[in-house]
Amino acid sequence: MKIDALSAEIGGRGVLYDINLEVGPDDWLAIVGGSGAGKSTLLRAMIGLRRPAVPTAGTIDFDGTPYTVTGRGAARPGGMAFVPQSPAHGFDPLRRLRWQLAQLQRRLGARSDVAALLDTLALPDPGPRYPHQWSRGMQQRLLLAMALMGDPRLLLLDEPTSALDPVVAARVLQEVGRLAEQRGFAVVMVTHDLALAARYATRIAIMEGGRIVEAGPAAAVLTRPATPYARELVTHRHWHTAETQHVAV
Repeated sequence: MKIDALSAEIGGRGVLYDINLEVGPDDWLAIVGGSGAGKSTLLRAMIGLRRPAVPTAGTIDFDGTPYTVTGRGAARPGGMAFVPQSPAHGFDPLRRLRWQLAQLQRRLGARSDVAALLDTLALPDPGPRYPHQWSRGMQQRLLLAMALMGDPRLLLLDEPTSALDPVVAARVLQEVGRLAEQRGFAVVMVTHDLALAARYATRIAIMEGGRIVEAGPAAAVLTRPATPYARELVTHRHWHTAETQHVAV
């Protein structure tokens, strides 16, 4: 994916400014920054979602197919899957989870072994349960399984471990990495956790105030940050200590 000069606004107020970014077919890109930096807004723009932010300029090229992100009829090519931060946005609360899984599998013509995906993500068969009968963490993992059912070429994750305890989070991200390598898809992950970025990402983009202030290979950004904000973020978040704790889990 190549993003060229992407800008967006909410109610006439700018929230993304001249974003230029590339994601290779084997990349795991972590988008990092403080609250309100525009991370989730950028992720939603990548998948073509126009709420709450409306793109005002820019184009995106995905898998050799360029598309505009502006205009009422803006569209995007297939091959992307998105897992939102809040599982409540991914399920019909009035439908049983097993029914929702079956409907998605039918619509996608998915060949993935759903039972194997659930097992990989430490989930039981949902059976007759409704979404509210599962914890937020289980819902989030189920959304991830549903995203992978379509064999995407690009997986977009918004704070994928925010509802998970450290042990489950480590297992889930390890499995995402294994599946990405096995199936050949790229990952873009929004996170505020530099430890996760250090452990899993091949590339990191740091955002501040709706702009990307630094981007590059993960090791270079985390050990030799070039911009003042990146240096402050890396220094004050103490990612070295956090990474050690995460690896030990």
